[in-house]
Amino acid sequence: MTEPGSLIRTADRTEDEAGERAVRDAFATFLPQIRPGERLVRREQGYELSRMRADMRTVDVANVLREWEFKLFAGPAALGQILTYVALSRREKAMMRPVRGVIAAFGFAKELLFTVEQMNLGIEFVVIPELIRWVGRRRPAVATPFASIDIPPLVFP
Repeated sequence: MTEPGSLIRTADRTEDEAGERAVRDAFATFLPQIRPGERLVRREQGYELSRMRADMRTVDVANVLREWEFKLFAGPAALGQILTYVALSRREKAMMRPVRGVIAAFGFAKELLFTVEQMNLGIEFVVIPELIRWVGRRRPAVATPFASIDIPPLVFP
């Protein structure tokens, strides 16, 4: 039996995930302008022996891989996700190349920033440009179409 409100929470989560994917896709499209020294390797980057997938993988001119996690607003849960993706990537690459974690969001919880700093985790934070905020959002639908009315021009005597 489902508890009251559980469907709403699931719908909200699905909508947030769709919004995050739209933002990620727009960010990836503008990656050459936002981060000129990096190129996109793949969106929805999977790992051997795992069903988990990072939102995006990039590589820079120094051959450093970056695993990306996109959030509309990043809280503590994003840290667990990105640490897992970095660990899976390092296992897969057998530490043959550097791998960095990146959390990209429009805003970050202070506790998240504090934790990464205090624990010296080496996670990068990227503030997503405001221009990308409205990507994937639909305009409000008009309930009833309006009829056009012919208004004669005003004639002054």
